[in-house]
Amino acid sequence: MRVRALLYSKASRMVKMTASMLLGACLVVTAPLQAADMPLPRELGATAQIFKTERDGLWEKSLIVRLNERRHLLSTSDGIINGLGAINHGAHPLLWKKLAVELATKLQCGGKTYEQQRKGMIADKLGLQPADLTLVGTAADMDNLAVVTKQFPPFTVTALVTAGAKSNALRAGTDQGTNIEPSDPPAGTINIIVLTNARLTDGALARAVITITEAKTAALQDLKVPSSYTKDAQATGTGTDSVIVVSGSTGPKVTYTGGHSRIGDLVAKVVYQAVLEALEKQNGFKLK
Repeated sequence: MRVRALLYSKASRMVKMTASMLLGACLVVTAPLQAADMPLPRELGATAQIFKTERDGLWEKSLIVRLNERRHLLSTSDGIINGLGAINHGAHPLLWKKLAVELATKLQCGGKTYEQQRKGMIADKLGLQPADLTLVGTAADMDNLAVVTKQFPPFTVTALVTAGAKSNALRAGTDQGTNIEPSDPPAGTINIIVLTNARLTDGALARAVITITEAKTAALQDLKVPSSYTKDAQATGTGTDSVIVVSGSTGPKVTYTGGHSRIGDLVAKVVYQAVLEALEKQNGFKLK
């Protein structure tokens, strides 16, 4: 009986050790390896963190902007939502390429499925529903994120930008589009998240996308970023650029965010500067 008890005790310890090792291996894939807080102006009513994980031995880094209450957000991924956060998810280019194949279905490209999985995982960790969040994806490294804030009382505007334009830059109206859903587009994108304390109407959210795009294109022009597809053509963006605009809740109500408005001017300036900084960090583009 004593021998049997000893054998049982050893077997039990081995099972516990094995379970612990397996759990640890799973956590390497799914749990944040590092969560770095990023300061944002208090009046924006938001916090920002970069969560770093690994999948299949390749890095994943998600910028998560969490709001202190529900707000209107306009996202080029999800349209207008009444949400609680915005995500710019970056992953190693080889991981995007791998999952584009592994997760592809007849109805949806693998990259889109991967983004939905990532959003669901982050929502679960935050105690939210996926519908509470909007997510855009990139192969740019979040370590190369540019954050720019400008203020002109009573307005505060912050832009958070990642950018890569060496392999997928194009000139709108010149370069030809070839992809039809479902398909995974080439790597290289400029993702822009803009937050403000101003209470933006839906029209102001939509108009802000125009202002943001104009500022982004001005930065590309001043950097002389060429099209990846047409020789000697000036790029106006990439084929996969995304924008998220987050309305505020404590500032003045704003119905117009064009270039003739003070807030439109602030939006343009923060985006222009952040795109310059992000492209220098990621690709080495510099003003000459």
